[in-house]
Amino acid sequence: MDQQTQTTSYRRSKVWQLFLFTMNNAATNAALLLMGRYAYFTQNVLGLMAVVVGAIATIMRVFDGITDPLIGFLMDKTNTKFGRFRVYMVIGCVVMCGGIFAIFHAPAGLSSTGYYVYTTLFYVVYVLGYTCQTAVTKAGQTVMTNDPKQRPLYSGFDTLLTRLVGIFNTILITVILAKKFAVGDYESGGLLNPDLWTTASTIICVLIIVLTFLAIIGIWQKDKPEYYLKAEAPKVKLKDYVDVIAHNRPVQMLMISAATDKLGTLLTSGLLVYICSNMLLNSSYEGYFTMASIIPVVCAAFIGVTISRKKGLKKNFIIGTCGSMIMLIVLLVVRPSADHPWIWLCLLVFQNCLYCLASSSVVPMLADCTDYETYRTGKYIPGMIGTIFSFVDKIISSLSNLFVGIALVAAGVGNTVIAVNETISTRFNIIILLFFCGIPILGHVASLIAMKFYDLDANKMKEIQADLAARNLKSEG
Repeated sequence: MDQQTQTTSYRRSKVWQLFLFTMNNAATNAALLLMGRYAYFTQNVLGLMAVVVGAIATIMRVFDGITDPLIGFLMDKTNTKFGRFRVYMVIGCVVMCGGIFAIFHAPAGLSSTGYYVYTTLFYVVYVLGYTCQTAVTKAGQTVMTNDPKQRPLYSGFDTLLTRLVGIFNTILITVILAKKFAVGDYESGGLLNPDLWTTASTIICVLIIVLTFLAIIGIWQKDKPEYYLKAEAPKVKLKDYVDVIAHNRPVQMLMISAATDKLGTLLTSGLLVYICSNMLLNSSYEGYFTMASIIPVVCAAFIGVTISRKKGLKKNFIIGTCGSMIMLIVLLVVRPSADHPWIWLCLLVFQNCLYCLASSSVVPMLADCTDYETYRTGKYIPGMIGTIFSFVDKIISSLSNLFVGIALVAAGVGNTVIAVNETISTRFNIIILLFFCGIPILGHVASLIAMKFYDLDANKMKEIQADLAARNLKSEG
């Protein structure tokens, strides 16, 4: 096997191509971060009930997951002059931005029922576009590279870009626009001004379009039939979904790990605005926190790249998850204080670094699972593998918005406009912090248990890539 591994012919991309392609994930993350404020916008700007909009967001997330397998199935059968993946990037971008723009430009004067119907309708539009484009992130990387030394670079670039997008999104809304639109009837907080959200959504939609265009350039040369694995000869059928779910153990375990962690991440993202505004008493801290975390988090991601290249993606994931879980316990014990806000925020930055160490492995690990499926069955179905993963990920993580609504109701503020930069109550502080730290801790426990049964370590992946290379050589011969 050692001799076979040494002669393995890997499919690599130029570094700039890999870098540009990660902008596809940055584009969809820009959309996801904005839509993460859907509950805040609909409750505090449109005047809707927290539990109801939380339930709507949860249902939409489930719908998003349900559409994933269909998109993946269609993607594996797509072959156009414009390639397999670029088609879905363009369609996804246009549809997704249309839905976002409509939601945050909701017309004034509608009744509560009218706003429920209007925002839900365009949430469906957003979901359809988001599904198309995110499916490419997971499936498209398989044609970019299968080199164990290069594949982790994707996660490093991805972390850098998504963090830059995150800091832009947060500072734009909570610092720049919040200050600009805190005028007139909204002097107490610009986040309550509808004009802030119309401006922010317009700017972010432009950003999404630019990032998608650059990502298309990145994958352009690779999105051709000659770069799809030659093992795709068997006809792909819908029943293959059942076989993958039942027999691809690495995908099963990765779905559990990533989905439970994603649930915790989305929940903390949705609750951080309340911690900054109502516990630390300064909503702009969210933007400053994001800005302060960018350098250490990106450094952590590239440390993860180094660990992954030496020890394998699985090992890196476990190290980061254990560290993140310990820091969440520390955050729960220390508790945020308006008198010393930066102590808690610095601890949160460190926790984010450790979580990033783990999460940077997920997308490359999914590519490993795709290669394992080809190794196991002879079928190259990246769209199907990626969207099976997304389906479960979104179904579980869909609970995040519902949990935010439940947390607000339990804290006693489910049906009221929450004042900006004011203390609410001791009950509010306890409930929000328990949800903020407790749910992610449980997610990490589930991840570590699942990783016990995930057997695609560094040695196993060398064996798989050598075998696939030998099959392709035999096919060419």
